[in-house]
Amino acid sequence: MPGLNRRRRVGHAIQRELPELLRELNDPRVDDLISFSSVDVSPDLNRAVIYFTHMGDVDITESLHGLQHAAGFLRRGIARRLNSKRVPFLEFVVDE
Repeated sequence: MPGLNRRRRVGHAIQRELPELLRELNDPRVDDLISFSSVDVSPDLNRAVIYFTHMGDVDITESLHGLQHAAGFLRRGIARRLNSKRVPFLEFVVDE
């Protein structure tokens, strides 16, 4: 299916770029110990659900709130790095 391949490519590209963009954030709730396990992109490429874990001792809900707060910044950074007009809205979920 061509649609499935495109969704996977977009998901992998987002997963690859997010750690680099985190280094540009100045939010103490979000640090380099966040690991993105997978990205599920909707069939219409309008939404990306990003599953993450945190390796440190901080409260994972604080990291979730920090990522949600930075979602617009991260989305703009992904659009700039991928040179793409359409980038899905980012939704972060704690990977249990």
